[in-house]
Amino acid sequence: MRVGIFGGSFNPVHNGHLKLAREALSELNLTQVVFVPSFVTPLKEKETLLPAFLRVKLLRAALRPYRGFFKLSLYEIKKEGVSFTVDTLRYFKKVYGDKAVLFFLAGSDVLKGLSRWKSLNEVSKLCRFVVFTRQRRLTAKAPIPILTVPLRALPVSATEIRRRLKKGLSLKGFVPEEITPVLQDWFDRLTIKGGLSHRVR
Repeated sequence: MRVGIFGGSFNPVHNGHLKLAREALSELNLTQVVFVPSFVTPLKEKETLLPAFLRVKLLRAALRPYRGFFKLSLYEIKKEGVSFTVDTLRYFKKVYGDKAVLFFLAGSDVLKGLSRWKSLNEVSKLCRFVVFTRQRRLTAKAPIPILTVPLRALPVSATEIRRRLKKGLSLKGFVPEEITPVLQDWFDRLTIKGGLSHRVR
């Protein structure tokens, strides 16, 4: 069994995340991709996170069309607090067994802080570390063995999505259509409290 482990804040999940997961399935010949939303991201604690329950709700809706191929794990959410990749990989190694091959999926931006990861050498033993990049070669030197997969990234970021929500701009092409009403409902409630004044189109 070949399993992709796709961790992140998914704040919120967007079309770029889904494209990476689809590419991982085909390029790496994976059995499935497991999305693992974090409760708190160790190296991004200052990031303004949407509530965990909302991020999970959005992921459930976004992954529904890919049932059987994409799976949602609440391992890190249920742990609460900070979760480290090495602990998450140990958990999935127990879940899937020693015969399963785990692939940790990441974007090229992860390389900037990779040397600071907890138990990095063990991470490299527990999984095949995969970096999706626009370039054929990595611009930064990796401290562990890295498998690179070329990916023409979508011009989408969670930061831009949150900005567009605040300004009432369209999310078409940025997020799956299934989750736009959920995001709209959440931000409408903030509007009632005086947080926002626009509707998403």
